[in-house]
Amino acid sequence: MSNKTTKVLAAVAGLGLLAACSTLPDDTSPEAISKYAPAPSGQEAPTPTDGQPSDLLLRDFFTASAHPLRNHQAAKKFLTGGMQGRWHSEAPTMVLDRIDIASEGPGDDSKITYRVRGNIVGTLGVGGVFDPQYTAFETSYEMQNVDGQWRISNLPNVVVLDRQDFVGAYRAHNIYFPDLDGRALVPDRRWIYTGQQSTAASLVSLLVAGPQERLKKAVRNLIPDGTTAQVADDGDPTVNFTGLQGLSPDARRLLAAQVVWTLAGSEVRGPYELTADGTPITDDMHGKWLVQDLSQYDPNVQVQVPLRAVSGGDIYQQDGARAKKLDGWLTQRYVESVALSPRDEMYAAVTGRGDERRQLMIGAKEDQPVSSVRADSLTRPTWGLDATTAYVVADGERIMEVTRNPETGIAGEQEVDASTLAMIDGDKKRISVFRLSHDGVRAVMVVNGRVYVVVLETTEEGTKRLGAPVEIGYAVGDTAVSADWSDDGSVLVGTRANDAPVWDIEVDGSYSQQITGRNLAAPVVSVATDGNKIYVTDANALMQFDVTSEESRFWREVPTMQGKRATPVLAD
Repeated sequence: MSNKTTKVLAAVAGLGLLAACSTLPDDTSPEAISKYAPAPSGQEAPTPTDGQPSDLLLRDFFTASAHPLRNHQAAKKFLTGGMQGRWHSEAPTMVLDRIDIASEGPGDDSKITYRVRGNIVGTLGVGGVFDPQYTAFETSYEMQNVDGQWRISNLPNVVVLDRQDFVGAYRAHNIYFPDLDGRALVPDRRWIYTGQQSTAASLVSLLVAGPQERLKKAVRNLIPDGTTAQVADDGDPTVNFTGLQGLSPDARRLLAAQVVWTLAGSEVRGPYELTADGTPITDDMHGKWLVQDLSQYDPNVQVQVPLRAVSGGDIYQQDGARAKKLDGWLTQRYVESVALSPRDEMYAAVTGRGDERRQLMIGAKEDQPVSSVRADSLTRPTWGLDATTAYVVADGERIMEVTRNPETGIAGEQEVDASTLAMIDGDKKRISVFRLSHDGVRAVMVVNGRVYVVVLETTEEGTKRLGAPVEIGYAVGDTAVSADWSDDGSVLVGTRANDAPVWDIEVDGSYSQQITGRNLAAPVVSVATDGNKIYVTDANALMQFDVTSEESRFWREVPTMQGKRATPVLAD
């Protein structure tokens, strides 16, 4: 059973911020549907009907606006002839949680004005990049009776969509770009209109156009300017690039990984034929590509390790039907929090208790640890892609990068440029959670109880700085207490709200859904998942929810940690 199927078993209908759209090359347009939403209906756009009442015609206009082909030709049928040429449908696309329509004063048989209200949950720009927000929307639409038929005679130069119309017309996809070191593929979430003739062509078109603005300083764009691509997918998908003459063999193989995993992740099945100017994209590959040929770049691979837990200053590892206390240097100090590297089983532990200053210690379980950052408070550490670089927030303000030399064990410290946090409202900003994504490119932060995602950019000098923070957790407000990454790239959030203690939020903020909170007691101070189970620490104990079981309806205390209030630890 897939994660997309199993996670819905753990979810209950909550506040879904479904949103999306924008334009792509060749009249493509991005998408608004989440893994929790029903499949697109594929319904055709409505058309004006003879004698249709003005309010119903206006509602059908908004529904037709979800179909962007031919410059929103379907929606323009609802406008007067003069207005069809003046309405700029390429203007910003706004997705509303709902669309409320009410007349502005009395109308007559020839004209009427409607006030349209709702809340904008996001906008989409060129290339299908979703920008979450939550602001009020209110404007007027004027209607005119033309030869006995109502038409819209005046409207703002924006495309306004109801999120439910998105559910029927759009779908989300990840395209992939390599990180700066070429070791991992980083997802770039986009939205594609389901009425496109070729999903494969739309995806490759987005790859050629390059990463979205927020990711440009954290990923590599291998495709040179001026490159074009032709896609045929009537059988096995074929992609032919022109303009790759200057690309090295290693870069060509990495580009092949981008294309193959982008297509495979959107259920465009292979094998895949990739050519450059009519010849195989790499000299050593004369057949068609399979995902197995590029398995080292699989963006869905997660390191599976036994559950560990921190309780009473000690670290426990699940060992069959019981939990065993870890030995080594970790037993010689009071451990407040810990992060386990995805490779090499390297620990980064915050030690100290009570009024003691906290200290970051790094080392393998059997080695002598290295001391690093000291502060009055330290967040739970987080590892990057490997066991060489970890991050921790000191005193709620300073994001510290700790780089460990694997040969000498010496750790160097450098503060990350976090000046972009000035974009967040408020004078005093305290970071209580900072967790890197599995590819090491993004971080989820909890700042003053609100949830943000930020890209970890690399400057020209090779140092790290935060990109612009994007708030994705409007649904949880300022109630967030904990956050971490799910195996599929969304964000798990624990809150202090008893009616909604656990949420799952898409990385672009396009969708938020409550996870069942039955028999959980807020606050939920820690969250984690390995794809099969979700683990949380609520007010009482370490709890688990089995998302692979259709019978699961309640959270259960982790059997091996009964009687202990503990926080879960999985590999970053």
